[in-house]
Amino acid sequence: MRRKTILLLTALFQLTFAFAQSQLSTDTSGKVFPHWKKGEIHAVAIKSTTDDIAGSKDSKYITTFNAKFAVAEKDTSGYTTEWTYTKATLAPDEVTLENNILANLLNTKLLIKLSLTGRFVELINWEEVKVAADKVVDKLIAGTENNPIMNMQFKAAKQLIATKQGLEVALLKQIKFYNLSFGYNYKTNHPQTNKLKFPNPLGGQPFDAIEKVSLTTLDNAKSICVIETAKNIDGPTVKNEVIEYLKKVLKKDAATIEVELKNEKLAINESSMQQIDFSKGIVQKSNFTRKMNLGFQNRTTSLEIESAD
Repeated sequence: MRRKTILLLTALFQLTFAFAQSQLSTDTSGKVFPHWKKGEIHAVAIKSTTDDIAGSKDSKYITTFNAKFAVAEKDTSGYTTEWTYTKATLAPDEVTLENNILANLLNTKLLIKLSLTGRFVELINWEEVKVAADKVVDKLIAGTENNPIMNMQFKAAKQLIATKQGLEVALLKQIKFYNLSFGYNYKTNHPQTNKLKFPNPLGGQPFDAIEKVSLTTLDNAKSICVIETAKNIDGPTVKNEVIEYLKKVLKKDAATIEVELKNEKLAINESSMQQIDFSKGIVQKSNFTRKMNLGFQNRTTSLEIESAD
């Protein structure tokens, strides 16, 4: 049960992470906004990779999706985009809960409200999506009766998607990442540093984190810019949190745990890159990577989204 508890927390952390940036400087040389018209349709290819390392065992899970979004409405309040997943190739024994759910929601319309500058506002038809997602998760729960860890995780996911906010957190990570850089102003060769709170995968208080955002490429002739971000959590802070958590779960003293962790490089960090055609407001290619080394579980997750127009 102790291992199940640990795995449950880290699995839900994968679900509950929400992409965010703090407010950026207005002294800029680059602006990234959507420039869409009603009726536009754009296709994307998505690749999700999870790499788990436990001791000498390395398990890799790769799931791919084809998706598209249409601009259903544009008015003074912003944009309404209609996202649809059209194809999924799910990794055998996929451990990412979101991927398991989305792969069973093909052709379900997700109506996404964005501001005029392209920032995520809400999932409009969340009640309709919840009905479909509930049915999917119920089937996943029933199909994992012989896999107690995944079964418990799907039951936790069922609780998470009971609310609009939980549903947005659980299912919209890929869509939010597509829109991550929209609505902000960037200055060439001037990295911006932001202080923010980072979700704690062990259930404690959020970590203090430092984020750096950089406009690393600006090609006005081709209307292309590249925006990169990096978030890092101080290693000793992660170590202290892991020790305190394992003391509670494993009922061991801090000295014993510290000896067991002495060869582990505990760390949590994230990085992302988006190459955007800023004249059209289209993400040409992008990637996001999170590395989470907690000693008892080391996991690297990555998400790649490319234009398939």
